[in-house]
Amino acid sequence: MFGFPGHGMGGMPRQFDEMYSCFPGAFHGKEGMEEGDKIILPESALDALARLDVEYPMLFQLTNKQNGNVTHCGVLEFSAPEGNAFVPYWTMSNLMLPEGGLIQVKNVSLPKATYVKFQPQHVDFLDINNPRAVLEFTLRSFSCVTKGDQLCIPYNDKKYYLEIKEVKPADAACIIECDVNIDFEAPVGYVEPQRQAQELAPSKPNLPAPQKAQVNEGPAEDVPKFIPFAGGAQRIDGKSLKPAQAKAAEEVNAVVAGHALGALG
Repeated sequence: MFGFPGHGMGGMPRQFDEMYSCFPGAFHGKEGMEEGDKIILPESALDALARLDVEYPMLFQLTNKQNGNVTHCGVLEFSAPEGNAFVPYWTMSNLMLPEGGLIQVKNVSLPKATYVKFQPQHVDFLDINNPRAVLEFTLRSFSCVTKGDQLCIPYNDKKYYLEIKEVKPADAACIIECDVNIDFEAPVGYVEPQRQAQELAPSKPNLPAPQKAQVNEGPAEDVPKFIPFAGGAQRIDGKSLKPAQAKAAEEVNAVVAGHALGALG
């Protein structure tokens, strides 16, 4: 049923719990809806909430009954046609909700967030000069965070998506006027650069290579041996020896040479 909040005993409403047909915020023509998490509800929702003892700021739980996906949000205004709700498109993507699909809207009370960890869905998020400052500025347009959601952050005509990996003290928490510790996980697809240790070794002088002695392995040349007293005999007056004298001189030389070679051996 539409437009009738839940009632307790005696017909008094106890909680806002409605079903609406869901459409992207662009259908309403309200600028800036994609930069936050706030939705637009019908005026009848405001009347019903006014009769409840609700906490401010108003926070809501959105549930896709078809698959059980749940997220949380705030409210921007109450100007939607009856039976309809306008929701940021990235929120519909988290809920896997088609245009015109039914969505359950319940008012809830959430604790103040103390810690939120985000994981960029692409490494190009690291190209932003100061990503933490950009994220903190963007979160000013948000009312709450839910673990498992992917937030869309428009920056410099480009959209960056960050998944909420962890929320403390609960899986869903309010981030309005509270001190939140923001942390980042490595982006999807990020690879840590490998650092190779460089050994610091003293530089060596550039010396020429040592030269090896060349060995001639060719056949050794015949070296004439020294033969003592191998010369021929001649007369003191310079005249030629007679045949008998020359023969006797040769015999003497041969005997002397033989004794000399024997002594050298």
